[in-house]
Amino acid sequence: MKGQVLETIIGAFVLIIAGWFVYSVVSKSEDIFPAKNETTYHASFTNISGIKIGSHIRLAGVNIGKVVAVSLDTDRYMADMVLAIDNKVKIPEDSEIVITSEGLLGSNFVSITPGGSEDFLEPNDQFIYTQGAINLNNLLQKFSGS
Repeated sequence: MKGQVLETIIGAFVLIIAGWFVYSVVSKSEDIFPAKNETTYHASFTNISGIKIGSHIRLAGVNIGKVVAVSLDTDRYMADMVLAIDNKVKIPEDSEIVITSEGLLGSNFVSITPGGSEDFLEPNDQFIYTQGAINLNNLLQKFSGS
């Protein structure tokens, strides 16, 4: 009798862990694929350190989208990124996209500085003006070495 109770408790525990695993996979899937109300754009960078799928995209400090894909272009040695941005946000075609951090110890995110053009990026267009992540360790070494 005690063996059956113990097996039931262990079985329930295993089911709870399996349910938690399925929930976490499903909840993270929204970071991987663009939603119906999002438009995808492309950008290429020399360095995307600290950026991963699901990283935030901000304009004026407001979250407007997420990174949905990252790959390496082996011909140009550039990191290519696919961005999913809310359909309501129209991005001028001369906007700059920069990888920046929340502070010295903060995580990195993608920041868009809107340009002044009256023409807007179309779906799947490429950002022209990009700036990759700045390596703070190298920067500090340059200051301390001089």
